[in-house]
Amino acid sequence: MEEHVSRLIALARGFPGHPSHPPLTDVSIGAYTVGTALLVLAALGVDEPSLSRAGLLAISGGLLMAAPTALTGLLDWLAMTAGSSVRRIATYHLTIMVGATLVFALAWLLQRPGYHAGDVRAGGWIAALIAEGLLTAGGYLGGTVVFVHGHRVLGEAQAAPERALHPSTERPLSSTIHE
Repeated sequence: MEEHVSRLIALARGFPGHPSHPPLTDVSIGAYTVGTALLVLAALGVDEPSLSRAGLLAISGGLLMAAPTALTGLLDWLAMTAGSSVRRIATYHLTIMVGATLVFALAWLLQRPGYHAGDVRAGGWIAALIAEGLLTAGGYLGGTVVFVHGHRVLGEAQAAPERALHPSTERPLSSTIHE
């Protein structure tokens, strides 16, 4: 049973050189950013009925993707060495991103009545802008985890394309993956 759980966790984390968390963050961040932009445009009077609804739907998509994105990030965080510099930064990243998600959830709640009314609510677009600021800060820290600390990076810049697309799991990955 324990081996099955370990395999499931490994599957959720992704494969060598191809972790699951980064592409999921792209979906969440994209949905949140589009939703925020649409709400702001609606607040400026650009096709308010359509854009206010589309903005809420986009933020809804970001919120739906928040759970798998957070889960894969948490699994990566748990694999980091406790007390390490990378885990400390990842902890700040995690905290800010959870905060951003909560503020987007608040934006959704504040904008929800405007969906049927066909208007943008001030609380909705303002909360979304605040959440977008948190999202930017959290994304910056997430980038630091990957691009400065090299977390989950194989570090094989000269790998042939076929090797890069399908990294081998036959050799010990601990020598090449920066966990």
